[in-house]
Amino acid sequence: MQPTIVKAQKAQDFLALVPQLLGFLPETSAVLVAFRGNRTCGALRFNLPEDGASQKVYKRIATTLAGMLCKIPGVDAVVPVMYSDESFVGVRGIPGERFADILNRRLELSGFLLRDSLCVAADAWGSYLDPECPAGGHPLSDIAASPVNEQPATFPERPLGTLQNGADPVGVNLASKERLARIYRRYRHLLARAENAPTLFPTLGVLLDPVAIAEAALTWSTPPTEDDAAALLVLVQSPPNRDQIMVQFAFGREEGVRAQEINQHYALLQHETGRSLDDIVTDEINLGDPGAQHTSDIMIGLRRDRPDVDRIRIAITLLRTVVAMAPRSARPAPLCMLAWLSWALGSGSVAGFFVDQALAIDSRYSMANLLQLLFASGHLPEWAFAVPRSDDDESAGDEELRFEADDAVDGFEEDDYFLDVDDGFNDENDENDDDDLEGDLDDDEDERAVGG
Repeated sequence: MQPTIVKAQKAQDFLALVPQLLGFLPETSAVLVAFRGNRTCGALRFNLPEDGASQKVYKRIATTLAGMLCKIPGVDAVVPVMYSDESFVGVRGIPGERFADILNRRLELSGFLLRDSLCVAADAWGSYLDPECPAGGHPLSDIAASPVNEQPATFPERPLGTLQNGADPVGVNLASKERLARIYRRYRHLLARAENAPTLFPTLGVLLDPVAIAEAALTWSTPPTEDDAAALLVLVQSPPNRDQIMVQFAFGREEGVRAQEINQHYALLQHETGRSLDDIVTDEINLGDPGAQHTSDIMIGLRRDRPDVDRIRIAITLLRTVVAMAPRSARPAPLCMLAWLSWALGSGSVAGFFVDQALAIDSRYSMANLLQLLFASGHLPEWAFAVPRSDDDESAGDEELRFEADDAVDGFEEDDYFLDVDDGFNDENDENDDDDLEGDLDDDEDERAVGG
């Protein structure tokens, strides 16, 4: 697969391309666009720190971000882009200059070439590295008028929303919701009867086979039929089925089969011992069971095998529609699936929105609380930092992986990274004091690079 190459001749051309790389319009964000040589190879987005944050907090954020950038293999240069809702006319200099200066110096101390450092504000844009940047900045019309916007083959035609739009409700009609609710209740009733009538299990096993339904679901129309949506919805109310289908959406049928076999093993142990599923899984992991460890590692992102991004995107579109069609009480399970799948793509902020929606329905829903802890830690999946298969790898075929970027810009390859970090950087009450970090940028210009 050959990447699409778009030459960004000027800073405004580059700024015109960044939202397309991300797949959304950044707001109050900083985006680190990473380079290998002259080609971009990924982007890391995070929320801008509060304007009134202390220098200590700014340094902590800059140190953390430089360390994250170091985890992307082969990165040697970077262009930070600050998206601010402030105006040039409302500040002295360029909006966000204090934080940008600290971040730029940290990136350079970490061994990265700073190709440029840009700001897109509410009324203008400019470069933090340009001493001749006009006091009022350059007009935003420069970005809108960039020649790259006139190349229809550069990117697929798609309207770009904001990050929040990724978790906005999908509109469905009331009649469809009512039909699904009736079918959903019927499936729930059948499952309840099956618990007391084991002869029903073979029939239900065919109708509600989680592996088969997970694969079929990726081919359903949008929106799915009420029967299909109800079948998926009733299955994911069971935590083992929910996790199996979620992993299968991301990594393929083989992982789904593996997870189902493990679930059946756990169900048998649960029946024989009367112990809780959580206790059984914990013991299996502690005893070194490779199957249990494998699934656990996937769930918390410790494996470097990269998921199938196309499958995840289809699944996200499907699940957002299913959530909109579902009775309110049945939504936490698919909302948590949406959260995990979004996080698997590196979109931590969108994942957080879905978790918040699940907790608003059921504050005690176990997976939502666990995901909230995972996301709050700032942990990103290891596969986001894995080296992608090269374009000349004959085994790569037509299934190159993409991390939240549909195309390449000046070499942004379709199998590279987009990461989105939203991990409470503004908390000044962190018990880990800055004394444990790399030190003061002002007093130690010669310190070693962080993680580079």
